[in-house]
Amino acid sequence: MHTTPVLLAAAVAIAAWSAAVSAQPAFAFGFGGQATPGSTASFRAVGNEPGWTLDIGGSRMQLVADYGATRADVPLPAAVRIEGGRRYEARTEAHAIVVTILDRVCADTMTGMPRPATVEVSFDGRVLKGCGGDPTSLLRGGTWLVESLGGQPLIALSKIAIVFAANGRITGTASCNAFSAGYLLTGESLTVTMPIAAMRTCAPPFMAQEAAFLEALRGVNRFEIGEEGVLTLHTVDGGTIVARREAPVVVQPTKPAKPR
Repeated sequence: MHTTPVLLAAAVAIAAWSAAVSAQPAFAFGFGGQATPGSTASFRAVGNEPGWTLDIGGSRMQLVADYGATRADVPLPAAVRIEGGRRYEARTEAHAIVVTILDRVCADTMTGMPRPATVEVSFDGRVLKGCGGDPTSLLRGGTWLVESLGGQPLIALSKIAIVFAANGRITGTASCNAFSAGYLLTGESLTVTMPIAAMRTCAPPFMAQEAAFLEALRGVNRFEIGEEGVLTLHTVDGGTIVARREAPVVVQPTKPAKPR
C-alpha cells in the first residue's frame, strides 16, 4: 500500500502526541477536589480525535488541542459549583473557554483507562469531550473485597482482599496468607509486579484459590470501574478479578446507662 507524505506526517504527529500524553505523570487530583486561583494543585484532562489536553493549576488554565497545533493559556477563574461537579468560564480578547467537570467516572476512548471525572471543554465555538483526574484515586482508599476470580465466585467462607497504597504497593489477603506486590499505573495500563505471599498452609481448595489469585494478579494489565463502583482487573489472557469496596464500619454511639 502506498503511503503519501501527508498521511505519513499525520501518523507521526499523532504517534508523538500519544506518546507525550502517556508520558505525563498522573496528577494527585480526585473526586471532590478542585484547582482554585493561586493554588498549586493540578488537574489534567485528556481527549481524542483530535487529541487535546487541559491543565488546571498554578492560577492558569492551559489548553493544547489539535495534537499541539492549537494552544490557549488563560487566567484560572473561580470555580462555580454545579450539580455533580463544577465549571470554569474564562474569557479573554483572544479566547472564550468554558470547562465543565463532572465527578463521574469516564473511560478514555483510545486506551480504556478510567479517570474519576468526565470533562467537556467549549473552546471558541468548538466542543471537546474527554476524561480527567488521576486514575490512581479510583483504586486507592479503603479495601477491595474480591467477589469472583476468572468468572467464578470465591469458595464459601474464604476472603481475598486488596488494598492499593499510595506508595505503589498492594497488600491484602489471598485466601490463606497475607500478600504484597508492587503496582504501576501509566497512561495506558496497570501492571502488578512480584506478588508474594506468606507460606502458611490451609485446606487444599483454599490453597488452590490463593495460587490462582496470585497468578491472575501477575497478569493484570488494565482495570475498569463499573457504574456501581465495581472494580474489574483484567489480565493479559482474558481473565478477570472482580471486587467491590468494603463497606465502612459504622460505630453506633452507646447510650449512657440510666442511673439506678
